[in-house]
Amino acid sequence: MRYPDPHWPERLRLRTDSALEGPPRAHDLAGSVERLALRAAARPFDALAALLGINLALAGVFAATGKVVGDEALFFRELAPGTWLSFAQLLFIAAIAAAIHRRSDARAWHQTFWGLSTGIFLLFAFDEITQSTIFLSHALEDGFGLTAASGFHDLQAVLLTLVFAAAALVLLPRAMVLRRHPMALCLLAAGALLGFASQSLDSFAAATRAEFVAEETLKLAAEAFIAGGFLVARRDVLARRAARLRA
Repeated sequence: MRYPDPHWPERLRLRTDSALEGPPRAHDLAGSVERLALRAAARPFDALAALLGINLALAGVFAATGKVVGDEALFFRELAPGTWLSFAQLLFIAAIAAAIHRRSDARAWHQTFWGLSTGIFLLFAFDEITQSTIFLSHALEDGFGLTAASGFHDLQAVLLTLVFAAAALVLLPRAMVLRRHPMALCLLAAGALLGFASQSLDSFAAATRAEFVAEETLKLAAEAFIAGGFLVARRDVLARRAARLRA
């Protein structure tokens, strides 16, 4: 059988699942996110442009609105709209990675790049919404008298840098799979560079409100590029799956 649309088998599966499950329910959120990711993967560069544009526009709105009330960084602080935006995007990235893992590799999640990416971005999302590294840094400072290494602003910056370095060390040995997705690799590299710039500001630049806005804006841009890279990889996986079905 031939499928003119390379995403047709996946769309058919999602529609069939929806029909069998009946009306949408609250616990179907994961399925809704998967359907959104599937539609975005059909045109990943349009999705990237839209996501990046929305992020930069909202960052500008947050900064301008905060400046009106005397603090341009106000809407980027803990549990403010900027935090929730970043949290949602990190969950979206994790959902895309999980979908790629399910459809491209039969191994356990901890044995694959995509499965480990799912866990890592869920961890990043957890820290983003709970600010767990702030509480941990305070506990280490109060309980053990630890201080930041030379050059770092504070212990939280050290902890975050260690978390990102550990994530890179976990993913890099399994990143050879990205050779099958060269464009995804380029977008992920761009996202990583933007994330590195954001974390460098957080760790070493003079702490000001403007610096914090720049740091958070770079982080939102990094998340957009990483989401775009994962969407390109998912498009590739779906296209290869459709080609096998046509063979």
